Amino acid sequence: MKKSSRRTFLGSLGLAAAAAAAVNASPLVGKTLLPELDTSKVKDLVIQKVETFLIKRMILIKVTCSDGTVGWGESSSNSPMEVVRAFIDETMGKAIIGKNPFDTNAIWQELFWVNHDLGPSGALSYAVAGIDLALWDIKGKLTDQPVYNLLGGKLRDRIPAYAGIPLRGGSIPVNEAIARAKKLADIGFKVVKLRMQIREYDLNPQPDPTVKYYKAIRKALPDDVALFVDPNEGYTAAQAILIGKELQQLGMPYFESPVPRENNVDLKAIVAALDIPVWAGEKCYTRWEFRDLISQGNPDVINPDLIKAGGISEVKRIADLAQVFFKQVVPHNTKPTLGTAAALHLMASIENAGPLIEFVELDTYKDVLSIFPKEQLHYLQDDGTLKVPELAGLGMEVNEKQLKKVML
Repeated sequence: MKKSSRRTFLGSLGLAAAAAAAVNASPLVGKTLLPELDTSKVKDLVIQKVETFLIKRMILIKVTCSDGTVGWGESSSNSPMEVVRAFIDETMGKAIIGKNPFDTNAIWQELFWVNHDLGPSGALSYAVAGIDLALWDIKGKLTDQPVYNLLGGKLRDRIPAYAGIPLRGGSIPVNEAIARAKKLADIGFKVVKLRMQIREYDLNPQPDPTVKYYKAIRKALPDDVALFVDPNEGYTAAQAILIGKELQQLGMPYFESPVPRENNVDLKAIVAALDIPVWAGEKCYTRWEFRDLISQGNPDVINPDLIKAGGISEVKRIADLAQVFFKQVVPHNTKPTLGTAAALHLMASIENAGPLIEFVELDTYKDVLSIFPKEQLHYLQDDGTLKVPELAGLGMEVNEKQLKKVML
């Protein structure tokens, strides 16, 4: 009985029927042939300069080529930003000077393996990601193509989006949480997530605040807005199954990151026990970590973060690996500009794109948003989707004059 119900549920992949219906998934959408590349123009082209800029909530990477072409990338700021910046300024940026920007695979391999002894995750993968995005941006600009065409073409024009509410382990007043959830629904989100932020260092809190928040917010939201929970890796299997079963009875369509990423044994038990899709992987940063996650933990959906997990090059490999196991990809994506653009290009091009992409409430990103032309920011559409960028490269340019005003 359980297997049948789970198979049926996974076949439809969750709720968000309204959101999923918004996806334009025709394989013929945006079919475009690449122009012939003027090899005389690029064969001697080299990377001339790599720069980093810190602004509130963002690490920005600028790569300049010998012909003046500029590419922009982003590394996650969810770490001591100075560490990632130093990694790029003192090591990686210097290592790629003189290399051809089209050699993204060779550059990725060198940057990763030469520095591998420092640890394959965290600062290393964050820094590689920022450079990788900038190189893909350059390749798109030099070929006058959006990045999704360089990844094989576009399968979809828009991706339904969801946004999360940070609840700090239950320290946010319930009324405030309700107001923030309703605001997200008013903006146009059809799916909202409760980021419980329980964390690995406070496993299985007692009393557990999750069900209380879920019931109150579910009652306040419109019926056509879905609600799900991310404990932020704060449970062991027993507690996650207990809470997960209660929430699925209340209509929760997905359960994200219930246990620490190091605990694939418990993750597998949770996946087997629940009849709703379980997501995991936001803290996995390489294809090998995702190999172990899938083979040992068996989540239904994986959620790599492009500005943490080695950039477009590595997350494309991760998505291909996931496809072998018939796993869908829903990117973890909490930065609204270059990181979002990169995630959208990848989601547009892969077969196993999941039904959603994460986006954010923009109020806290004033400085970041100010450096990009408004027409290039991929704000939420009226139907709750994010539109895939159409301009060359990642589809975003930086106002460098404004950047100087907001730098840290």
